[in-house]
Parts: sequence; structure tokens; C-alpha cells
Amino acid sequence: MSYLRLGRLPHTSPVSRWSLRDPSNVVSACISVLVLVTIVNVIFTLHTVSVLNELLPQTPHVHSYVGDDHPSQLPLELTSVGLELESGEGHFSLYDDDDWGTLFPSDGFVALGPNNRTFLVSLYHQFHCLDIIRVGYVVNRTHAAEHIQHCLRYLRQALLCNADTTLEVDIPQISPDDGKLYHTANGVGSVHRCRDWTVLRQYMLEHPSTPFE
Repeated sequence: MSYLRLGRLPHTSPVSRWSLRDPSNVVSACISVLVLVTIVNVIFTLHTVSVLNELLPQTPHVHSYVGDDHPSQLPLELTSVGLELESGEGHFSLYDDDDWGTLFPSDGFVALGPNNRTFLVSLYHQFHCLDIIRVGYVVNRTHAAEHIQHCLRYLRQALLCNADTTLEVDIPQISPDDGKLYHTANGVGSVHRCRDWTVLRQYMLEHPSTPFE
């Protein structure tokens, strides 16, 4: 009977073991730890910078007012105010040129930037279009239709942009045409959330456009 001696298996290589006694292993371990710490530090730094950027005020871009480098909005803060709609009877009739003229503290253009570049403020473009439709209807001016069509398209888009969600009370009325009851509303008494147009008006008076020579 034959016996196998306990110990190394025949025809096998000795198993190598990782040991801290080997200087090269110590160096590799230190490098791995340093790389891991560096990665964690970079991630933490990027996160901190991101948080600080959200908390700190951003440096505003200074526009040159050359070409397309200009603000899209008038640089003016307007507080929120309420406007209760009224019937308006007695004012702004079709034939009252003086009342309609009060809508324009200037020609609607404002001078901005170091070289006084002029821009039209949209509110006054919208007022202008309302007045054009009024005048076109009253005097039936020759070639007014094209201008009125432009104004109707322009106002449609301006109203869409504002998307006023103020609720107006339903006042059901019977139609004299077919005797049926229909939903109607006149908007009187509804309070709309607006921006303070009086501040804008004062700004326009203080920053008129430069007239052509």
C-alpha cells in the first residue's frame, strides 16, 4: 500500500502571496489610496463649486449694444399691481383722438446703451396698433387695410404671449337672434395681475429716443 505525503501537490507551482513585506506592494497600495482620495476630492470640489454658483449672485453681462448684443427686455424692474377693469364709457371712443393720444408719453422708442441705440418698447407698439385699427375704421383711409392686418396679427401674438388667466364672471344672456341662452362676459370688475405701467411711463419720459437730424 502506498501513501501520499501531505504537503505540496505534485506537479504544481507554489502559490504566490501578496505581502506588505514586499516594498513594491507597499508603493502600489499607497498610490491606489492617493488616486482614490484625489478622485473623491475632485468630486467634492466640483459639487461645492456648483452649490456656491447657485448661492452667489451671478455677475451680470454688460451689453455692448452692438449688433445682437443687447437685452431682450427693457432693463427696468416693474412691481406687480392690480387693475380692476371698468366699462370705460366716456373715454377712448372711436372719435376721441385726444384720449388715444394720452397713451403715448413719447413716440414709444427709448434710447439705451453708451451710444443711445434706439428700441421700440412692445407695449407702445401694441397701443399703436390699437390706434391704427381705430383710425382705419373711422376714416377708412386708403391703403389702411394692410397696416390693420399687420396690427391684428401682431396683437394676436402679444395676447398669446401674455396668456392672461384672470377669471371673468359669466353673465348668461338670451340672444335676440335665436332666443337661446349663451355664455357672455364683459370683464368689468375683474382684477388682473399687471406690471406697474406708471413706472414704465415715467421711464419713457426720462429716456426719450434721439431724433434724426
